[in-house]
Amino acid sequence: MIVLNGANELRPLAMAYRASGLTVGLCHGCFDIVHFGHIHHLRQASSLVDRLLVSITADEFIDKGPDRPIFSERIRAEIVASIRYCDHVIVNRSATAELIISAIQPDMFFKGADYRSGSDPRVRAERVLVESAGGRLIFTDDAVMDSTSRIARAIMSKGE
Repeated sequence: MIVLNGANELRPLAMAYRASGLTVGLCHGCFDIVHFGHIHHLRQASSLVDRLLVSITADEFIDKGPDRPIFSERIRAEIVASIRYCDHVIVNRSATAELIISAIQPDMFFKGADYRSGSDPRVRAERVLVESAGGRLIFTDDAVMDSTSRIARAIMSKGE
């Protein structure tokens, strides 16, 4: 696993993979407390591409409430990089996945089933970018769903 720290580092890597005939996928998220829902999502995404890149939201862009993220971006990146379904991990230094999508132009961009409704404007913008570069937005299934926020609330309530 390689933990990269800039979209510019990822672009030539993704281009080299595609030049070799490999399909490149991208997942993006916070990955604060990695749970089985994340593993399920990454496993499904990995099964559909030859190389799976994962971008982790930088600490300064996480707005999920007080004391979040629980783990720093460096730790979150190392944890995700240790998951066998992930080929490369990058810390995303912008508020959305749009810069990463533009840089690597993935063949497939994966979102969890919880985004399927299409009501999130970020997902609409991501779809436009992915499709304008010839890629596809894929929603993984909802066979395993969980939430880091739910887990954090449960842990915090037991500690009170």
